[in-house]
Amino acid sequence: MTGQDSLETLLRRCARGDRQALEALYRATSPKLYAVALALLKREDLVEDVLQYGYMKIWARAGSYNPGKGAPMTWMISIVRNRALDLLRSVPLHMERHSQSYDDLELPSAGQEAAMLARIDVSAKVVRDCLEQLKETQRRCILLAYYYGHTHDELAHLLKRPLGTVKAWIRRGMERLRECLD
Repeated sequence: MTGQDSLETLLRRCARGDRQALEALYRATSPKLYAVALALLKREDLVEDVLQYGYMKIWARAGSYNPGKGAPMTWMISIVRNRALDLLRSVPLHMERHSQSYDDLELPSAGQEAAMLARIDVSAKVVRDCLEQLKETQRRCILLAYYYGHTHDELAHLLKRPLGTVKAWIRRGMERLRECLD
């Protein structure tokens, strides 16, 4: 059984109310989901809340997971990421984000500690390699939107570019990423 197959199996078992499957799913996926939330929020206390919410939602919606629409990990990351973004958009956290500097924007996992790198699998390297093939403007916008959690409006303001331009950079960059990943 491959990793993806076992996650799909665990999700199916969760959908049937199997609590042991949820425990196994948590053990298998929590390091990566934790890293995703921490990269966005930068605060461990908030990350713990996001993970608790995420696993409650995964448990409740496991039956709605559709393997034809994406990998199980991608589905779970989107649940956790969306919750983290909701928190980021709250007023106090929102103000903190705008004070960040993005002059030396790095790709995810670059320069991180060995312990963190040990949690990131081969698929992260593939995504990183594909990101490096994008134009600088596309890569920057995608990282700021998907890794740092900025909205398109925030990016337009931050980069001092029209909203349509920022959206086009992201759309074209995402199309190139899909081609590269296929």
